[in-house]
Amino acid sequence: MRLQVSEIFYSIQGEASFSGQPCVFVRLSGCNLRCAWCDTSYAFSGGVSMTVQEVCDRVQSYGCGLVEITGGEPMIQPEGACALMSALLEDGYTVLLETNGACPLSGVPAGVHRIIDLKAPGSGTRHREDIWDGYASEWRETDEIKCVVSDRADFDWCMEKLRHYNALGRVIIHFSPVWGAVEASDLVSWICASHAPVRLSLQIHKVIWDPEARGV
Repeated sequence: MRLQVSEIFYSIQGEASFSGQPCVFVRLSGCNLRCAWCDTSYAFSGGVSMTVQEVCDRVQSYGCGLVEITGGEPMIQPEGACALMSALLEDGYTVLLETNGACPLSGVPAGVHRIIDLKAPGSGTRHREDIWDGYASEWRETDEIKCVVSDRADFDWCMEKLRHYNALGRVIIHFSPVWGAVEASDLVSWICASHAPVRLSLQIHKVIWDPEARGV
């Protein structure tokens, strides 16, 4: 089983509930969306072909127990991505999957922490109601939802959808401001006023390093 891999690197997790922890990132190539604020467009194409074992060997070389499979969009390579996640779980790793929410995830192995983006209108992408109806019928205890918002309209849209998909109080929900477009303090005000069981998530890797830096 082979995968098209954009990059593999060791850094800290910058978002969601594992934020701040050392993590190995396996970034797969290709994406089925073109979000307006995408910061990894270099992963849309290219990369190198690697076997699942070759990826596992590279991951092992870093000596870290936390691994994230990301992209691009990793689930456009579903067989290879799921085979990789299964192999990593068997080797005892804690495995995260960062996915854009536009692909079926039923094949993702149990035990993987699925971090699913809810794409608001400001992203410029089309929300897949059919896919999200499927998610709502099978929320897992390890699921997390990430809502990146560019303005108050995005925030309100996300809150409406989270209620519709019965996600509030069932899974961990993160709200993140689009870098450079929304003040974190404004987003905090909206979250507090909503009284909803959601949390603020900042891209701390962009605070530590240059926001345009790769491999950090």
